[in-house]
Amino acid sequence: MVSLKLIALFTLTSTFILSVIPASLQNECNNAKDCALNISNEETAEIEKTDEWKENEWNKWKLKLEDNWKQFNLSLIKEKNEWIQNVTKDWNEWMQNMQHKWTHYIENMDESHKSHILEKSLTWNNADWENWVNTELKGLIDNELQNWINQIESQRYTWIEDKWVHWRSYQILTWLKSDWKHDENICWLRKEYIEWNKPSKVRNTGGWLKWKERIYKQSLEWLYWVQNKEKIIQNIKCSGWIRWKDDKNKIFNQWKECFLNNWIREEKWNSLFNDKQTLFLRQ
Repeated sequence: MVSLKLIALFTLTSTFILSVIPASLQNECNNAKDCALNISNEETAEIEKTDEWKENEWNKWKLKLEDNWKQFNLSLIKEKNEWIQNVTKDWNEWMQNMQHKWTHYIENMDESHKSHILEKSLTWNNADWENWVNTELKGLIDNELQNWINQIESQRYTWIEDKWVHWRSYQILTWLKSDWKHDENICWLRKEYIEWNKPSKVRNTGGWLKWKERIYKQSLEWLYWVQNKEKIIQNIKCSGWIRWKDDKNKIFNQWKECFLNNWIREEKWNSLFNDKQTLFLRQ
């Protein structure tokens, strides 16, 4: 006898599985179900296989799932490596744009930002300017890198996660939509919601309870399998990427330090003096 707790857990587990299946794939499955509401006696007999046969079918599907996973894993790693190569090209272009932008920082400065700097620097000496370069200006440059990295990283994680969710959803649907499995589910669901609409009409629930037990067991095995593969997916998201970021951070910091030191050595802020004099004349 299946406990109410077991059935409740099964319901929650099944709900979770359906929640991670994309709507487009669920619609495919729903359309197929609509066509199978009226199951013939031959089809009913077909789904009345032995428990051993059904367990064997599940085990065969899991073996095939592992083979499919190996192929998916290899293809995902390959695409990830190609993605990193493309991002490296984007990085080189971005660095060139950064160098040009900050080399011409003063002449391209936003007027409101320029006015703000001029106003607060009226009494500054060289030491004050050096402090500004090493804090505020440095912070502006660092933010540019962080924003660019965050955007690229978000795209990377979203891309991998979308592929993983779609792939695993498709895999479980191949099991749920297999002919005998689909017909069995429809048969028992019809009994639950149509034939057994009153307690007095409930008959021969032994097969139904075994069906519930079997689906609950398969649901747990599936969720456990997904959780284990999730660790590999997380590793794919991070592998190579952390080293890539570290390498690019070193390059960026070397350029940034050289740029800031040059600003201080050449006292680039002097190019703002004419604007400061204009500000004095306006007051």
